[in-house]
Amino acid sequence: MKVVYGHTDSIYVQIDDIEKAKEIAEVIQNEVRKKFPNVLGLEQHPVVLEFEKYYSALGVGITKNRNAGMITWEDGVYLDKPKFTLTGFTAKRVSETKLAKQVQTDALKMWVSQKTQREINKHLYDTYRDVLRGNIPLDAIIKRSRLRENRFTLQCRFKHKHHLKDLIGDKNICGHRKNKNSLPCQEPVTAFQTVEGKRPSIAAGIAGIVHCWANKGMEFDDSYLHLKVKTDEYYTHPLTKEVRNVEYVAGTTYADFDEYTPDWEHYAEQVVKKAEPIYRAMGWNISGIRNGSVQMSLTEWF
Repeated sequence: MKVVYGHTDSIYVQIDDIEKAKEIAEVIQNEVRKKFPNVLGLEQHPVVLEFEKYYSALGVGITKNRNAGMITWEDGVYLDKPKFTLTGFTAKRVSETKLAKQVQTDALKMWVSQKTQREINKHLYDTYRDVLRGNIPLDAIIKRSRLRENRFTLQCRFKHKHHLKDLIGDKNICGHRKNKNSLPCQEPVTAFQTVEGKRPSIAAGIAGIVHCWANKGMEFDDSYLHLKVKTDEYYTHPLTKEVRNVEYVAGTTYADFDEYTPDWEHYAEQVVKKAEPIYRAMGWNISGIRNGSVQMSLTEWF
């Protein structure tokens, strides 16, 4: 038996037989209980070792608590077909694009199904090339995010609060007064912070919303869509008042993006980024996804 991975209260061991695994789990539990006896006389010993899952294949990344595998036995039951599972990968995040989720899930499934590097690389290269050429549905790359008001609320050092939308235009200072007889605080908007006291970040989807507020008068409810694009449009940064090229646009429906060209190079790089943990764990050259080649070993050369 060989321990291949461990995290918090779980360990993963390499073993070929389920019945043997049950026996070993019992032996380990008994040995641990000898070291930590039930001194309180509890009805059940506080140390319980459970054999929960058996993987026909398990892939472990370099980063802690990042793994993927095919489960064939779980909680005492043999499964009719292997069940794919993953932990610690971004494919599980709700905020990811459909493209990013699909790329990482496909690559992980091929990895734990013991597909060769050539097979995985070809699949990812084909996907990379399709994205670069724009041969994928638009909804695969548009992100949906929650519109959290605290991310759009800023304050000066005197705790006067301003909504980001109200700072669009020529407003350069905070004009709040403590009372009707006091002078405005005159705090410059460049010094504003978030309500958590952090430096505000106006990028990606938030920059897209600012652009829509300023140039389109668009309103948003509790969520919004955003997309990275290539365009000649500009917007004014509400804090620095710099004129910047629009990189992200926002909307409420997919039709809001019909007039824009997605930044296909950016989204093609998502294919590389999502496969990177697997390639790094295996010591593979990530550039093969971009050019379709696989670095040959000495055995393959001769």
